[in-house]
Amino acid sequence: MWAENKYAIPKAARCKNRAAVWIERFLWIAGCLALGYCAFIWGRSQYDQAQGRWALENPVASDLRARSTTRVNPEGTLVGRIDIPKLDLSAVVFEGTSDETLARGVGHLTGSAGPGERGNLVLAGHRDTFFRKLRGIRKGDEVTIKGPEGEFQYQVESTAVVKPDQTEVLKPDGGSILTLITCYPFRFIGNAPDRFVVRARKIDTSAANKSRNSS
Repeated sequence: MWAENKYAIPKAARCKNRAAVWIERFLWIAGCLALGYCAFIWGRSQYDQAQGRWALENPVASDLRARSTTRVNPEGTLVGRIDIPKLDLSAVVFEGTSDETLARGVGHLTGSAGPGERGNLVLAGHRDTFFRKLRGIRKGDEVTIKGPEGEFQYQVESTAVVKPDQTEVLKPDGGSILTLITCYPFRFIGNAPDRFVVRARKIDTSAANKSRNSS
């Protein structure tokens, strides 16, 4: 009897192997679900970006203009588009800065100025998605903000790294300014400790055109 069972796998070892198989299967399923979720989020953001661009370039933008007359638009409402030609950065802007909104595009801080308006227009984006290229911005670079009332040009005046609680960067200074905010450092893994802030000022394109034409 002993000779027949000497190569038999002990019951404890069989249970251990079975547990290892189930753990391996669970990890494979969890990995596939995680990849599927990431693909879904990426696909939805691309769809929302395409829909936003279409709305800005077509007559349906008149509906956007009507909604924008109310001072507080609903979370996720289309606000406009940001373009920084030098960085090849272009992204649709939505109202609000919730995690869901920032997964779809750049977020407009509710209560801050609108595109082209007097005050501080504050836009936020993730450093690893829509504001990834912001690391290359420099003083003097031009930023275009397209909104329901047209396109507006801003010129970068400064960049800075601040702590998350330094909310003074959100305050207006009496003019028409643009503030871009993302997490910093750009290559940090996890929740980054600081914020990268870009401050730009609206350019009076009408005055610039008059000066160019007179010369």
